[in-house]
Amino acid sequence: MSTINLSTKKHRLDSSISKSLTEHREYLADICRLKLWCVWHWQSTHPNDHISDTLRKRVDIYRKTDINNEDMNPKQCSWQDPRWISLVNQISKVWDTYHNNAEAFEAESFAIVWPSVSRRCERDFNESSYVKNYQCGSLTFNPPSKENPNEVFFHIANALSPRSIFDYPRYLPTCLRCVVSNSRQQYQATQLTTASWLNDHPAWQALFPAVWKQRMSPAETETDWHFGFWGQFINARGTFNHKLGEKLRTTGKFPYGFRRSWCTHQELLAHLDALQNS
Repeated sequence: MSTINLSTKKHRLDSSISKSLTEHREYLADICRLKLWCVWHWQSTHPNDHISDTLRKRVDIYRKTDINNEDMNPKQCSWQDPRWISLVNQISKVWDTYHNNAEAFEAESFAIVWPSVSRRCERDFNESSYVKNYQCGSLTFNPPSKENPNEVFFHIANALSPRSIFDYPRYLPTCLRCVVSNSRQQYQATQLTTASWLNDHPAWQALFPAVWKQRMSPAETETDWHFGFWGQFINARGTFNHKLGEKLRTTGKFPYGFRRSWCTHQELLAHLDALQNS
């Protein structure tokens, strides 16, 4: 089975640029504020949705609070926990008061959730990264589904943090080749797919053959809570991307759309070979 080796000198990471606990606390505050703004915007444009559903489905504030007793991706969210219900009820009252005032709604709601988020901050900061269990560096893949027995879905993270996955031109091609090799070996897969905001990013698109962009789905308009939407607001160091956050506030749209695409192993490998030889 193929693996990704990052022990070479050029891939050694400079710990001096790693995120500090103080910076992590600032990131949590910034991302929670943006998510609460998004709650306000969603409610304003979807008046028939209940705010409790918006807080569960559109943002992941719950996972950042100390109500979450598991890691950042809990197997089950305790939506019936009295502490969570209390937060939702308080924010619902804020909405009733400030549904016409985004700034006031964000500020009042942040004051409600921040104590719980702050209490979990250090634990959140010290959590072992789930990326360490990825099969192929910054990529990992699921077994094929019964509906598509020849296709694997792969997930994307950043195993190079505080560096970017785009810092080393050969890194992501190596990760992709690993996905191809391992999914062939384990499942006899012949194609791969993913859904992410990265599919809307030119640097990511350049890693794939032209058919990848041609097969791209339209940007999803139903915002979901996960990193497929929200990962774009986290930079390589794990701090807040203020530029993209401001774009969301200004336009009401995610700067990079959540899109899905796919290609065959043969198509991908031919493109990666061409990149390597260019």
